[in-house]
Amino acid sequence: MTGRYRAAPALLALLLVLLFTGWVYWPGQTGPALLDDQSSVMVIADLQAQPELAWDYITGDKSGPLGRPVSMVSFVLEKLYLDGGLAGSKRINIALHLLNGALVVWLYWLLFGHISVPAYRWLALALGAVWLLSPLLVSTVLYVVQRMAILSTGFMLLATISYIYWRSALARGQFAGWLLLCLLLNFALALFAKENAIVLVPVLLLMEALWFQFRDQQGQTIAWLQRVTIGLIVLGGTGLLAVLVVEYDSLAGALQHRYFTLDERLLTEARIVWDYVGQIYAPDVLTMGLYHDDYVVSVSLDQPPSTRYAVFAWLGVAVLSLVLLAWQWGRYLALGILWFLVGHSVESTVLSLELYFEHRNYYPAIGLLLLPGVVFALLVRCWRQITRPLLVYLGCYALWLASLTGSQVQIWSSQPLLILSHLNGHPDSFRANADMAVQMANVGEFAAARHYSRQAFEVDVAGERAGDFNVRDLALACIAHQEVSRARIDELGRVNPARPFSSVATLLTLVRLLQDGTCPGFDRVYFADRMADIFLAEGAVATASPKIYSSLAVLENVLQRWDNASAYISKFLDQAPDNANALLMKLHFVSALGKVDAANAIKSRLLQLQGQGKLTVGEQQTLSLYLEN
Repeated sequence: MTGRYRAAPALLALLLVLLFTGWVYWPGQTGPALLDDQSSVMVIADLQAQPELAWDYITGDKSGPLGRPVSMVSFVLEKLYLDGGLAGSKRINIALHLLNGALVVWLYWLLFGHISVPAYRWLALALGAVWLLSPLLVSTVLYVVQRMAILSTGFMLLATISYIYWRSALARGQFAGWLLLCLLLNFALALFAKENAIVLVPVLLLMEALWFQFRDQQGQTIAWLQRVTIGLIVLGGTGLLAVLVVEYDSLAGALQHRYFTLDERLLTEARIVWDYVGQIYAPDVLTMGLYHDDYVVSVSLDQPPSTRYAVFAWLGVAVLSLVLLAWQWGRYLALGILWFLVGHSVESTVLSLELYFEHRNYYPAIGLLLLPGVVFALLVRCWRQITRPLLVYLGCYALWLASLTGSQVQIWSSQPLLILSHLNGHPDSFRANADMAVQMANVGEFAAARHYSRQAFEVDVAGERAGDFNVRDLALACIAHQEVSRARIDELGRVNPARPFSSVATLLTLVRLLQDGTCPGFDRVYFADRMADIFLAEGAVATASPKIYSSLAVLENVLQRWDNASAYISKFLDQAPDNANALLMKLHFVSALGKVDAANAIKSRLLQLQGQGKLTVGEQQTLSLYLEN
């Protein structure tokens, strides 16, 4: 039987695994929008009516330093040609996850086939099924904005597969340049989908050094490839270490707005990454979810005590990895360990990011699952007769994971269930309690809503400001259609008068509710007057972020109090003088006030910015309306 026909049963089984995974995930399409979905995806307008705005959304996302245009292109194309709403976005994520699962199987197929593992096709399928059906990945697949991680991983897999085929040709004495071009193209696409794709470079170098080990088909060392690979590993490692030493203070300073220091972050991540390992191999779905803001920070090696064990365990892993390098099969095991750790080297180390997110494992888990594959290979090389039983065990393990993933998908398919699950798994989470407060307000249970709002305030490890807590309570009263006394509005700004508010999202939520007129028992004029007393009155000392000023300007615009609106935007422009959107708002307000000279000065500045290419298509269209007048 030829290789093509021998592969046919495994390929058919792969199709069945993909269909089964799709069936498991399909109910999740009815789930809610979450966190960054609102700012990155839900803000995209009806592009079928205004296709000229597409480029603004492709280049306007600020999720990462490169703007992630490849990911934004996917959202824009979806809006232009499919637009199935939020459910449609989740269906696309599910489809992309299935595609990535097929690529993972292909990757394992190539890797284990290279080292001649018996039944390597079925091993690749079993490991791919484990990855596809891991419950830890549910929060990536059903969180729409994490399409960025899904796309990035997909292109990284394509780049890795391209490298393996290029490497295979090189072993036969051929230099397939077109495969290198495929590698570079996919790497670029991965990088512009999400920046942590940079970890692909060290992963490929480690794969060459530890898996292929610089050998050609005759087992001879390819000397130039060995020199280049080892040279790049040494150069990259030394350079990275030097940057960390030189820039350590700068990196530490970037965490000033966090509730933990850089040292505390590194100690805490030592525990968190072990938690990720446990959640991949032996999932605890009761604690899974989007919210982990209650995770206890390690302030020293002894507080909490598990920090010491975690740090020394990772030191033990480092020593073990060095020992494994002396043995050919040990190097295969070391690759799985290092793949996982390198995969976490961007988001789980020194950058000023939140401590814990499950989606960070979407790519690193591929490396960690190499370990059971290598153990399988070692066992069946010694005892060929256990091949089928071990494959059956792996299949049963995948089915067990599928049952856990199915339960998670059902939870993620319903906003109330997801809120309840988050709160049950993380009762000390600020976000979980705040979400429950909103849910209670939505069903008219205002007393319960205030209870959970108070609980959120008390457990917030970042230290929520009293003003933000009070604003959230006002928004909850609005949602629950409760009367709001003027005395409660008067409480705003009393605590920490120099910087009473810091949460843009909380204030913006209330402003949007007042803007839409959905708060019949709320005196929005009195609220606006109170905000003006805090920020605009003569002698006022309160300051805020630019976006808080713009939110208050929006409210004043609704009330047609353009003097106050203009004053707020002036405060915004003091901090960001060339912000085009703020300048357009200022132009609107001064035009409404009949200030012709001020309007002309703003038009002139906006035209200068337009000439410099700093206005989006939408901003240019808005400016043209004022120029016509």
